[in-house]
Amino acid sequence: MKIKYRGYQRGDMMKVRRFLMDSYSNLKQPNSWLIDRWEFEIFFGEARKGQLEDWERQVGLWEDESGKLAGVACMDGDMYFQLNTLHPTESLMSGLLDFYEELADKNYSYNNVIHLVIPEFMTSLKALAKNRGYVQADGGDTVVSIELDRDFPVELPPGITLRNGQRLSDRDKAVGHIMAFNYPNTEEAKWTLEYYGELRKAPGYRPELDLAAVNGRGEVVSFCNIFWDDRNRIGMLEPVGTHIDYRRLGLGRAVIYEGLNRLRAMGAVKVYTGPTQPFYEAIGFRTEVTMKRWSKNSSGT
Repeated sequence: MKIKYRGYQRGDMMKVRRFLMDSYSNLKQPNSWLIDRWEFEIFFGEARKGQLEDWERQVGLWEDESGKLAGVACMDGDMYFQLNTLHPTESLMSGLLDFYEELADKNYSYNNVIHLVIPEFMTSLKALAKNRGYVQADGGDTVVSIELDRDFPVELPPGITLRNGQRLSDRDKAVGHIMAFNYPNTEEAKWTLEYYGELRKAPGYRPELDLAAVNGRGEVVSFCNIFWDDRNRIGMLEPVGTHIDYRRLGLGRAVIYEGLNRLRAMGAVKVYTGPTQPFYEAIGFRTEVTMKRWSKNSSGT
């Protein structure tokens, strides 16, 4: 069937979500994004920055004659292509690259340099990008995972308790995020306070998997939200953080392990997050997908 491009519309959100789930089902690993990253961008990341409409204009869809998706292009700093096969057609890959390069011509590039993130196993896409003048650059992305093949010990220090999304206010969760990533009293913090609760509207959100460690004053000092893909029986951590004054107490490990145990009880088999960090490695996650950044001058020279 012939594949055609069309622009993304807000009503396509669930269609792309299903495509990402289908891609994982086909490949048994992430091709690029999983549903957590897609939903997080829409319901919090871009909405908080007041840039959702601009971001949506940078999403491209490729469909066959029946309307079935074959590819998606979307941004998170760099450009990412979402595909459901290891061997996409050259015409589809060329269309994806053409789309991104046209965006660059409309001033979506950084200092006239465009950046594309490609999984290491997508050899044909890497070869085509290289032929079009892209070169491998510093940076990239990774996805890490852990198998849910055992119970995980949950150990909390005195005075700390666990709560889920049914017992946490959106404001308390927002303040926890602000303090974990150390941006209090900023414009960004104001928008986080306003928009953090929008994550509850994401289709992969489950309040019982929205977990936080809370101190005696009721403050969120560590947190881990887990998106749930029931079709593939996988969970995805997003976001995860610990208050800057409560680190190295084992809180992040405890909150995540509680989430892993809950997922295991739901029948989940694996959990993903990223990028690779020493903390994730220390608690049992291992790198599953490595993606490299490819760059070129937006003028093509």
